[in-house]
Amino acid sequence: MVVAEKELGRRLQLVQGIHWLRGVQGDRYAALLRGYDGAGPQEHYAALREAGPLWRSSLGTWVGVGYGVAAELLALPAAAGAAPPAVAWDAELPAREPDADRVREPGADRVRELARQVCARLWAGLGGETDLVAGVAARVPAEVLADLHGLTGGDRERLAGALSAASGALDAALAPPAYPEAVRLSAAVAELRGLLGEGAVREAVVRVRAARELLAGALGALVAAPREWALLVEQGGGRAARVVAETLRHDAPVKVHAFTAAAGAEVAGQRIAAGDEVAVVVGAANRDPRVFEDPDVFAADRVLPDGVRALVPSPYGIAPEPFGAAVAETVLVALAAARPGLRAAGPAVRSRRTPVTGGLLRLPVRL
Repeated sequence: MVVAEKELGRRLQLVQGIHWLRGVQGDRYAALLRGYDGAGPQEHYAALREAGPLWRSSLGTWVGVGYGVAAELLALPAAAGAAPPAVAWDAELPAREPDADRVREPGADRVRELARQVCARLWAGLGGETDLVAGVAARVPAEVLADLHGLTGGDRERLAGALSAASGALDAALAPPAYPEAVRLSAAVAELRGLLGEGAVREAVVRVRAARELLAGALGALVAAPREWALLVEQGGGRAARVVAETLRHDAPVKVHAFTAAAGAEVAGQRIAAGDEVAVVVGAANRDPRVFEDPDVFAADRVLPDGVRALVPSPYGIAPEPFGAAVAETVLVALAAARPGLRAAGPAVRSRRTPVTGGLLRLPVRL
């Protein structure tokens, strides 16, 4: 056991060291995986675009950042059963088996109804100064999932704790965590297996984390733009749908989608071979200035060019948008109705070394 722990720690440190070294040497993709300071990953996205719409990192990964190239890459078939590139530890999310006990895609109406019930419970104790990430964006999707599974009492509490501990799984596949975090993540995945069944773990982790990022991104944009918040309070549901659609572009809940190509393909004049590792930097593609006017501006009334929509990848083959959009729209409408006087109570804090999710860690507001 001690030898295995030392080996795991060594492997984690090795990959972290490679990312750091290649990033220092000028590899922009390695720098993105290494982590970032400041407000967020946007400075890295600009640097990635300077290298071209599709290029090969010194890590051996094809990196797509242009909108058109990203759309082509996302349409390529991924190798069945292949783990995301750069997995350097042993807590890989379990594969989905056809006969496994797992959650089917829940209906949007059911998700909205459960989200409304969760909001009604939360708002009763929500007031004064609060953190909308921990208190709302991270909590509501987990509560909805617990309701979908019919969990109560201690099992409900265990699920909330396991989902919180496993929330870094998507990022850990590309940016291996420190050893203690890897141990906690492995334990959380095992806990989720016991609560939900082997085949439901991926759905739970992907849907809950993506919903959290989508909701937090929308709330962050609204808090930073009081006029957008006022319009949401005034217009309700229709406005919420537009806010969520713009958040999918402006602050994508899945910002990097990595996979192994199942077959050869030619994209943007480059030959990608079967077995090659590919990373689609969706966060950069959805802000491509050649496609989107004023791409860094959040505008719920934005009119997109014909045939253009926000790119939303499906980690592990699980589409995050149906569940996440239903939760986010419901929460925005409920919060605007219950707490229309929302305003910022401090600076928003964005997480670091989270290349896949890269979202808000804290969003302090006064209600």
